[in-house]
Amino acid sequence: MVSMAAVEPMAHIYSDYPMADIEPVLQKDSFTDEDYWLLYLQTGLGKPAVDEIKELYDDWDEHLLRYQQNFFKKIGIICEKNSPISREESIIDESGNYISGTDMAPIHEGDILITKSSHTYGWRNGHAALVVDVGKGETLESVVLGQNSSIQHISKWTNYPNFMLLRPKGATYEEMKQIAITALELLHDIPYDLTVGIFGPKSADKDKIKGTHCSHLIWQAYRYYGYDLDSDGGLIVTPKDIANSPALEVVQVYGVDPRNIWP
Repeated sequence: MVSMAAVEPMAHIYSDYPMADIEPVLQKDSFTDEDYWLLYLQTGLGKPAVDEIKELYDDWDEHLLRYQQNFFKKIGIICEKNSPISREESIIDESGNYISGTDMAPIHEGDILITKSSHTYGWRNGHAALVVDVGKGETLESVVLGQNSSIQHISKWTNYPNFMLLRPKGATYEEMKQIAITALELLHDIPYDLTVGIFGPKSADKDKIKGTHCSHLIWQAYRYYGYDLDSDGGLIVTPKDIANSPALEVVQVYGVDPRNIWP
């Protein structure tokens, strides 16, 4: 109980800097690196998201202003059990209803979602997901011990009080889509196994996968295509390891410090 109480205040990190007026930047025809950095600190949107929103919407500036409002907005949080040993936080309104804290940036198959909102005995082990079908809003996730990996809906991710949307640097959308297809073929309906890498090989041949867990699922899918997203190279890959991978770029963050997304 003490360890849980100690870790729960970290569910949503509010900025230690004030909301700034970004409208002068939004009036520019093009952005400098400094402009992109300011927008990132103020909205949680990385350069890929800012550029894509500008392409998709005529009123893209209004979209960015809404992201900014959501990034600084105060939220209500509830923490509930999601397994016999772990708990998970969600955003709620004044009536206790589950709500979204912000909008998700434009997503693509192969995008990676990470949250710190899951914790066990004071350890923020977090959770991870792979976007596999943008049209249906579907992710592939190994959710909890005792359940096989399954298709989930992406809508739950904006209900977390923190999340990170990440993308491999230099990868094409077609390559990412192929990685998502491979994940669906090989890593769907696989038993949850937290010991992958300890009592068995960390990376398995495509026809020898016996178990996985949330972050291993993502690591393994990308490993088949030559990517190693484990930032510390340990036996077990965790959501934090993936969040800190130098092979990934930030598309969007929410409820974390954009300058250091998972210390």
